[in-house]
Amino acid sequence: MVYSGKVDDKVFTFGVSGRLYKSNVLIYDHQTESLWSQLKETAISGPMVGRKLKKISAERTAWKHWLKKHPQTKVLSTDTGYHRDYNIDPYEGYYRALGIMFPVGDVRTDLSAKEMVLGVEINGAAKAYPLSLLERKTGIFKDEIDEIAVRIILSKEGQVVNVQDHQARTIPVIFAYWFAWQAFHPETEVYADAK
Repeated sequence: MVYSGKVDDKVFTFGVSGRLYKSNVLIYDHQTESLWSQLKETAISGPMVGRKLKKISAERTAWKHWLKKHPQTKVLSTDTGYHRDYNIDPYEGYYRALGIMFPVGDVRTDLSAKEMVLGVEINGAAKAYPLSLLERKTGIFKDEIDEIAVRIILSKEGQVVNVQDHQARTIPVIFAYWFAWQAFHPETEVYADAK
């Protein structure tokens, strides 16, 4: 998920607080030190409490596809001045473990807790699309959320390329674990393959 740094016509810079809310990382702004929930898209404490973040669309793709489209891309150096192997993912074990490390309240059983979903919200109505189902599709997949037509554009490998409304405008989305998405969107629908 990607958010604009502009809130109330002011530009903020953000960092990772190291704290969690419903097992989801809280970020903070350097200007007021308010804590912001990523999935709630709102400041939950501090001077900015109640202010909303504006979600913006971003491309989630494999490096090989990105590089083909943008061959001049510069990559952040791993020469940071700290001795650390950046090829090691510190969360690798967590991805494979079945359980949730920290409580989030009741977890709906529509999907397994750690099923990865594409979360889409339109006019306050939310819907979760299990990536395991989308990966079996290619091209343009059509659906509806709150009676609004949605098009999920998928690569030949079944990766989500874009999500658009009926006027071909990109809809910003969130990729998340099911337990996290449903914790912040308790009334969410879940797409189920009709086949």
